[in-house]
This record gives sequence, C-alpha cells and structure tokens, in this order.
Amino acid sequence: MDKTTKILFVVPDGVGIRNYLYSNLLDELKGNKIALLSPLPEKAFYQIENEFEYFPLNLPKEGIVTRIARESATYARLCNNADKVSNPTILKNWNYSPKGKALKALTKVAQFLGKRTFKNYENILFLEKTARNNWPVKTIAFYKKQLQEIQPTSIFITHQRVAALMPICIAAKQLNIPVTAVIYSWDNLPKGRLAVLADTYVVWSDYMKEEMHTYYPEIEAKNVIVAGTPQFEFYLQKNKIISRETFASQHGLDAQKKWICYSGDDVKTSPYDPQYLEDLAQAVSQIEESLRPQIIFRRCPVDFSARYDSILEKYKGTIIPIDPLWNVPNKDENWGAFYAKREDVDMQVNLAFHCEFVVNLGSTMAHDFAMFNKPCFYINYDKVSDGKWSVQMVYNYQHFRSMNGLEPVEWFNTKEEIKNKVAHALQHPEAIAKDRKKWLQKIVKHPLDKASVHIAELLTK
Repeated sequence: MDKTTKILFVVPDGVGIRNYLYSNLLDELKGNKIALLSPLPEKAFYQIENEFEYFPLNLPKEGIVTRIARESATYARLCNNADKVSNPTILKNWNYSPKGKALKALTKVAQFLGKRTFKNYENILFLEKTARNNWPVKTIAFYKKQLQEIQPTSIFITHQRVAALMPICIAAKQLNIPVTAVIYSWDNLPKGRLAVLADTYVVWSDYMKEEMHTYYPEIEAKNVIVAGTPQFEFYLQKNKIISRETFASQHGLDAQKKWICYSGDDVKTSPYDPQYLEDLAQAVSQIEESLRPQIIFRRCPVDFSARYDSILEKYKGTIIPIDPLWNVPNKDENWGAFYAKREDVDMQVNLAFHCEFVVNLGSTMAHDFAMFNKPCFYINYDKVSDGKWSVQMVYNYQHFRSMNGLEPVEWFNTKEEIKNKVAHALQHPEAIAKDRKKWLQKIVKHPLDKASVHIAELLTK
C-alpha cells in the first residue's frame, strides 16, 4: 500500500462519525494519512482513536439559480421515480409545507418546473447540470485552494445528501482527485437525494445497485461498488458484549426477567409512537407475572420531546428507558449536528444481544436485531384516523418492497393481539419472522465483516 496515500473524509454530519469513523475502516487504512473535513467542530471527533488532521468545512449557500434548478430536478426525479415503479408514496419525500414565505415560493416554483419536466429524463439531467454550472467561480476556487492545501490523493464523502458539498466535488474534479461517496441508507435512492457528483458510489447490496440503475441510469454500473456498510460490523465484535448481569446493573433492569426492546421513531415517521408504546405496555402488564418481560425503551436519538413522559411515568418498572448516548450541542439545532458517543454503539450492540426481540414502526432496527438472529415486530395498525399519516403509507414506501416474497418480520395488526403474540414470541422466537436473515442478506452484502476492507481497498487502489 502506498505510504503517501492521503484519504480525505468529508463528514457532513454526526452519522458519518458513528458509521464510518468508529468502525474498522480507519484501522484498515492504517499506513495511510487521514484527514477530516467537516462542518462539525474538531471536538466532535474526540473519540476517534486513529491519528488524523482536522480541517473546518464552511458549507456555502446556494445561489437562487442553483437552488431552483436543483430543487426542480429533485421534484422531477420524485415524480419520475414514482411513475417508474408505480409507487405514489415516493412523492411523500417532498416537503410541501416549508416554513417562510421565500421558501414556500421557491418550493412552488420547483414543483411547477418539476411537473413540466419529469416525463423527459434528459430535462432532469439538464436541470441538474444547470444547478452545478451556476456555482460561483469564486466558491469553486475557494475549495480548490483548500484541497491543494490538504493534498488528498482521494476523497471519501460519508453521505450523499448534502447539496452544499457539490462545489467540493467540482473542485476535486478540476484537480483530478477521485471522489467516492456512500449512499447513506438502504431507503435513500428512490428519494431523489443524490446531491453530490462522485466518480464512484458505494452501496450496501446488489439490490441497491439495481436501484441505482433504475433511478440513475446515467451512472455506469462500473462506478457503483457493492461493499456493504461498516455499521453492521459492530455486532460481530465480541469484545463489545458485556454480561447480562452487568447490563442489568448498569440500567436498573431485572436480570431474572426477559427483556424486549421498543425502538422509538422520530415524530414525523411515527407521530403516535407514545400510544403504541402504551399499547405494548398494557399488553405486557397482562402477561402472567412469572413470564412477564420488561420493556426497554430506546428513543430515537434525535427525538428529545416530552411526548413519552406520561407513559414512562405510568408504567414505571414495566418500561425501563435507556436513552441513546449522543452528544447534543443544542437540542434546537438540525439533527445533523448531533453525534453518537462510542459508548452508544456498545449499548446498541448489547440491546440487540440481550433482548428477545425488538418492536417498532418500520425501523432499520429489524436488521440490527437480525445480526443476532433476533426477530422484529412491526406495528401495523392506526391509532386514529389521520388523513395525513397512516401505517399503510409507511409500509408502502419503496424500500419495503424488498420484503416481497419473504416473512422477515412479524406484525402487530391490532392492539388486541399484542399480548398473545408477545407471549408466543418469548417462548418460540424461531417460529416468527423466519426470513429475517434472508432479508438482511438481501439488504446488506455478506460477509458482513468485510465492508471496511472493501471500502479501504477502493480508497487506496
């Protein structure tokens, strides 16, 4: 491996710290120089155990032409994608009610232009090219100068969604520095959120590579690399697992009881999440005392609302909250400014290892628990009649079509069936969600311990 190789990690938010910088990836890159370019402060990287140089990233604001062209292209892509796969829920990924008069006006213009252009794919590409070409020369020159100071041999962007990273990509192209970007999550490609221009894109699986071809046919297959994702490697590290007794002592749990995990969602994904948690608590409370499990409640790391407080108070002893261990500079900031502590990774591994199963509404936690061959229950009934939201809308999202033909999760279809299904799952976990491992294999490249190796090889070749 060339000792002069210098990898520049562009880390636009805290998720990149957790999924890549805490993973095995930096160890696989030992012998190479590592630099970090991020809008997060240097102190955000205090738990990175490898040597690195830090450079502050000032994200530029888009000019009006760039913004309108990009937003119009995004809306056009959503319309185009919805047509391609006959799934209108893809359009739910557009913000139809932004705050502020200026943003509302811009959104209306983008929708108007997007609707007029989406049927002709070349028009979408033209809008995206217009957005790229209207970044000011001064802005590109600023990033060229910064890259010349850093002198990376390659650039790695830890997710593809931040439009303000485009000038860095343009500057890198002009300097002949190869750029690799990862697709942040398994649900992102239908959402029109490919906001950076890279030479190579890293995806989790063959399934995602096929999606890339569907939604971005202009990107050649050779430039889409299936590498898996390092975030699942944590579950294979046995040194992270502590004893059941120690875990119980740390969190006020009864080590003699079985534990189940309720994984909370953010307000937008699951607006009635506290009510679902209460339904689960009520059902568990009716199970015979000797068999009754405790519910471990892990809230969504970016949900600091008080919406669960009354339920947690009412069911003390039945529900044990274990909050995520994240650094939160300011609860009013955008969630991208939050970042996990290393200890939170360990805690999540132990949750999946020690709990019998997980309950949630459509969360990726189904895959995390499948790492230990633990089942997942998806909540599948509405609490109220809400014209803007329903569970069916959630499960019609495009990424859940990957479940077709499989039985990867079990379902709570009504509140009334929760008690018996929980009791059955505690005794016979192997009888439910029989295809959980098959679904995981479809979503993430196996073997799961090679993702960091694949990405390191890609960055140093």
